[in-house]
Amino acid sequence: QTGKMNELRTSFDKAVRTSALIAAGMLVCAALVEWLRTGYAPAAVTLNTDWTRGVKNFLYLMAMFNILISRYAVMRIYAAPGHIDIGTVSRRLYRASAVSMLFSGLPVIYGVVLFLICGDPVDFYLLFGLSVLYAVISLPRLKNWVMIAEENIVSRQSDTDL
Repeated sequence: QTGKMNELRTSFDKAVRTSALIAAGMLVCAALVEWLRTGYAPAAVTLNTDWTRGVKNFLYLMAMFNILISRYAVMRIYAAPGHIDIGTVSRRLYRASAVSMLFSGLPVIYGVVLFLICGDPVDFYLLFGLSVLYAVISLPRLKNWVMIAEENIVSRQSDTDL
């Protein structure tokens, strides 16, 4: 039991480090936008063409769909076929956590792109806020990991008993 918990805890710690790295990347993007915004005068003419409005709409829609894409990817990771033991469950939980956090960081990238194209920091900060919200939703929680691991191991053992 202790060995199983250690394996799960090791994967959880790795997921927390990955999440912290992605969160740090989000903060670096915010610092970059602030540095560019304050250090360089914005262009006198911002791009406001049909093309930029189309890109803006597309990136905002993609940011909204990220949560759905993330949930689908996590579901596919959880439902992957194969032998289930605590090692497999730990690896799947780590991959699902990393994928969720990566998808939660994408709106920040969209915001940086929009800031660089349009010069308006409001786009960046809206998408940054959405990204932070997604990251809070996606943060790994040890209590949930233990519950999921127990459910997977128990349900697979009952399937083999039949």
